[in-house]
Amino acid sequence: MATSLALSSSVPAPAPHATDRNPIFTDLGRQTLAAGDGWASADGGTTGGANAAPDDVHKVSTRDELAAAVAGNEPKIVYVEQHINANTAPDGTPIACEDYAVDGYSLDAYLAAFDPAHWTGQASGPLEDARKASSANQRKQIRINVGANTTIVGLGDVQLTGFTLNIDGVDNVLVRNLRLSDAYDCFPGWNGDTWKTEWDNLVVSGSTHVWLDHLTLDDGGTADAEQPEYFGEPFLRHDGLLDVVRQADLVTISWSRMVGHDKSLLWGNGDGATGDRGRLRVTLHHNELIDLEQRAPRVRFGQAHVYNNVYRVTSTDRYQYSWGVGVESSIIARNNTFELAAGIPPAQVIRNFGGTGIDEEGTWVNGRRVSVLDAYNAANPVESLAPEVSGIPGPHLPIEPAPAAQERVERGAGSGQLDSSVTH
Repeated sequence: MATSLALSSSVPAPAPHATDRNPIFTDLGRQTLAAGDGWASADGGTTGGANAAPDDVHKVSTRDELAAAVAGNEPKIVYVEQHINANTAPDGTPIACEDYAVDGYSLDAYLAAFDPAHWTGQASGPLEDARKASSANQRKQIRINVGANTTIVGLGDVQLTGFTLNIDGVDNVLVRNLRLSDAYDCFPGWNGDTWKTEWDNLVVSGSTHVWLDHLTLDDGGTADAEQPEYFGEPFLRHDGLLDVVRQADLVTISWSRMVGHDKSLLWGNGDGATGDRGRLRVTLHHNELIDLEQRAPRVRFGQAHVYNNVYRVTSTDRYQYSWGVGVESSIIARNNTFELAAGIPPAQVIRNFGGTGIDEEGTWVNGRRVSVLDAYNAANPVESLAPEVSGIPGPHLPIEPAPAAQERVERGAGSGQLDSSVTH
């Protein structure tokens, strides 16, 4: 069972003597977002479970313990103390994709049924229904619904593999010092011209006041680039990396490391989602984004303050763009650094998806200051973008010169960086 930890104060405890028998945790669980640290600090700030009663402070080491500990809306602190794989039964037995399959679903049967040689359009019928039912079984196992007023902290360098961490319709959540890896979809569906995958490593949907800090997000050992093609299209196993959608608001993403993903940061999931107007206010600062092929972020309707991040693209093979300027979006980009592989021009950093402008200053590309907006407009005169937006940056900490920020980000971003160890 999950262990309850009584933490009596928000002040870190003094260092214990070597003879102390009870474990003492550095008090990351009681920390709150600093005033002015991005959009999540607005309108009352973000405290997570900092005010949790002693009985609502837990450490967890299994999937079921994690799911139970983060449920409900009372203030709570949840410490993840070891690597947890979502696809694991309560007795520790690994769960394979075949174990989720029901109603006669198999990939071979699915491919035979919907081969475009004899099938036109999106998959439908009994075998598609079986795929959906199988996918629903996987969802029950891997999707963890996080309640309001929750702080989740990794102890040391720990990892959640195969999970979708779902922050949906709640307020006041902190997630810190965790690696979230390989949200693998066992049951991609055929849409008639492409394969559709389902799961994100982390999704913020309809939620407010969310601080995501010192995370590492990646695809683990399952690279989509290495997956086979079926019906002439890549059989992808991952959807988003960190999506902010469906009128979510007041989010700060800081000091995190995101690696090797295709559809990475989608903020606003539809050109017709007009209910997102005035919401989707997100701050992205001091993050390291490595080999993200697209959407870093792609924004619709929202106000995104993107500053002091480091982007690294090591190959031309799959890179599309970084900043996607969508419908009614306001991206304000300040003092970011790009290290682009040879053959990728600065103009490629931006792509227009029906937006009107992007406010970009202080960008460095491969060791020199470059206006990537000027480069984009020179290369795309028909779809040029204005240098201003209607939104505002919102609250923020001091913005550093890009070279200074790059040094600090490369040294300190990602999971396992915060002192959350246990001493005895």
